[in-house]
Amino acid sequence: MIMVKSKALDQSVTVDREIGRYGGGKGGPTIVVFAGIHGNEPSGIFALKQLFSDLNTLRPAFKGLIIGLAGNQSALELGKRYISQDLNRIWHYDIIGKIKDNSWQSDEILPDILQQIQIYQHIEDIFEKHKPPYYFIDLHTTSSESIPFITLNDTIRNRNFALNFPLPIILGIEEFLSGTMLSYINQLGPVAIGFEAGHHEQPVSIENHISCLWLTLAATGCMSREEIPDYNKRYTRLKKQSTIGNKVFEIRFRHERTEAEEFIMDPGYENFQEIKKNQHLAQNRYGDLLATESGRIFLPLYQKMGDDGYFIIREITRFWLKVSAKLRFKNAERFIKKLPGIYQDENDPHSFMVHAKVGRWFIRDFFHLLGFRRSARAGKYQLFTRRKFDVSAPKVYSDNNIDENL
Repeated sequence: MIMVKSKALDQSVTVDREIGRYGGGKGGPTIVVFAGIHGNEPSGIFALKQLFSDLNTLRPAFKGLIIGLAGNQSALELGKRYISQDLNRIWHYDIIGKIKDNSWQSDEILPDILQQIQIYQHIEDIFEKHKPPYYFIDLHTTSSESIPFITLNDTIRNRNFALNFPLPIILGIEEFLSGTMLSYINQLGPVAIGFEAGHHEQPVSIENHISCLWLTLAATGCMSREEIPDYNKRYTRLKKQSTIGNKVFEIRFRHERTEAEEFIMDPGYENFQEIKKNQHLAQNRYGDLLATESGRIFLPLYQKMGDDGYFIIREITRFWLKVSAKLRFKNAERFIKKLPGIYQDENDPHSFMVHAKVGRWFIRDFFHLLGFRRSARAGKYQLFTRRKFDVSAPKVYSDNNIDENL
């Protein structure tokens, strides 16, 4: 058990790894909600405590099961993002292999790794004891002022689920952030999204997380909208906060922050604020940092810990989303290998090597349309890999599904 404090509420709660669960009858989905993967983001912990309290009081008819899990318990106790390693950046193929094989050196099991091992065991236990379909939700907050929004690995299954919420959706974050827990979970096969509720220390972030959880119960069929307390008010509250509607965006650029560069974000930027190419965004010891293209700023960093200085995002119209979905269902990538300068990976039919000369001509946008993400670079070639289980669920949910590009 650990004690978690909310500055927003000036309150503390005591939680175990499993915060709560409800349901469990025959039929229906299995929903797994993580809160506090970053220890300075306790909002989701308090939201889950409230949800399970309400469910146990109301005792509604319920199809399926919802489980709430605390993330980085060591960091949550201290109110820090992490102890020595960001728990949301270490879900790599090699580390998962060591967890499976228990092949650690004694000095490798640092506090955050220990948390990862325990979470991994909980996920495996859920797959063993509970039936699909599986939905995983990761609750977060931001260091800058922000409207609530959803992040996801760009699969059709994730998109379709996220469109149940009246919020902006951010695609493609997995191309810029390596080793996130949701990328690992997506490789296992479940639908998985991240829900960012607002600023770390704002009470409204907790309310937004609570609303997200109730809407999730409706979207997955666990409860009808009519049975959910104040469903319309919760939906409308989220919708009104989103001043840009439920538009869909794609990440175009990320500034990777390092301790040595002495990064300082310009004050006053808010999430989704429109910016112009060459606009001054931040500075470091080497000089000014300017916008590489016009768009909107995303997740400007206003905290000491973290390696994401800022992102730049661009809107994707619904027309292109529909085109993308049709191409993916028709398995359009079978035509890719016929294009010049593009070679199918001998070991993986869902990966392609693209020569740098070809890559100059909007090749990234083309591959994104078909559901691929740039996963590596080798000399003059870039490797694009299609996410597994893009349009259909796997027959078996297992970490045997993950690959070395994770």
